[in-house]
Amino acid sequence: MQEIAPYVPGKSIEAVKKEYKLDEVLRLASNENQLGPSPKAQEAMQQALLDGHLYPDASTTALREKLAELYEVRPEQVMTGNGADNVISLVISSYINEGDEVLYCSPTFPAYCSSTLLMGGTPVEVPLTDEVIFDLDALQAKITDKTKLIFVCNPNNPTGTIVEAERLKQFVKEVPDHVTVVLDEAYIEYVREESYVTGIDLFHEGYDIITIRTFSKFYSLAGLRVGYAIASEAILEPVLRIREPFACNRIAVAGAVATLDDIEFTEEHFKMNEVGKQFLTKEMTKLGFTVIPSATNFLFVDVKRDANQLFGDLLQRGVIVRPCTGWGYGEHVRISIGTKEQNDLLINTLKTIL
Repeated sequence: MQEIAPYVPGKSIEAVKKEYKLDEVLRLASNENQLGPSPKAQEAMQQALLDGHLYPDASTTALREKLAELYEVRPEQVMTGNGADNVISLVISSYINEGDEVLYCSPTFPAYCSSTLLMGGTPVEVPLTDEVIFDLDALQAKITDKTKLIFVCNPNNPTGTIVEAERLKQFVKEVPDHVTVVLDEAYIEYVREESYVTGIDLFHEGYDIITIRTFSKFYSLAGLRVGYAIASEAILEPVLRIREPFACNRIAVAGAVATLDDIEFTEEHFKMNEVGKQFLTKEMTKLGFTVIPSATNFLFVDVKRDANQLFGDLLQRGVIVRPCTGWGYGEHVRISIGTKEQNDLLINTLKTIL
């Protein structure tokens, strides 16, 4: 337990209001969809509240069938959980025994490490490339007889970078049979290149991998905690043995099912995100920052100064971003893309500080 670093979430709006005696606070630290849940999801969740006294469907049949239809898989090849991090924990708990190795690049989502340590496994961390992209060549070189799982966060958090499609496919193809590749695609809905290969595409091509996704980012249901995995029935069988009986609550399932039907809303969010990404990249470059090209709804920014100091200066003015010092990047921050008004406020506040 002493080896496991506790997860440190971004500053909450409530805490910043109280600490700095502010009436309004903007959080651009947790990669949330600032438009909020879709209208159809809101209506479905309000209706589901009326049945809040009833246990949810333990197997989340409606949601699994909806996802199976969307991705052209069988419902038995879909497993839901209490957010993607819960699904990650379940996968590692199911497959890792003492001494087994779990490979991934760093910095990335910290759950790969903490869940591995909890099971007595050995986390094997490989640095990102100089372009802060997952280094598939280095991961491949680290595979041993003890390697059980390889996590590829794609696009990666906190850098927003994505691996080249053909290299990803080649990597999955070359991984030995005793190793299972897990693609964490929490931000994949922001990738719209027609030729890009996803985990589900690779699954359709016959590769025995696990793809993990979430409703927290693109679909704006972070507060409800809905994640899922798509894999073969054989791979999911041990994971389902330890999955909590009621991992997804009734209101969350209703919202997730409805939001998949609200294409108009999700497209509005995607377009807003692309415009905001271009605007923030341009304006922060003018400020002398270096912005890493992002395939997500956030930006990894070299601010050329102490990230914690800038973080504190922004906090005092009611704007929350995520300093990346905890990942070993003392002059980088992660900034979520907001609405036009929120992006304008961020840039104006940065100009005031600088």
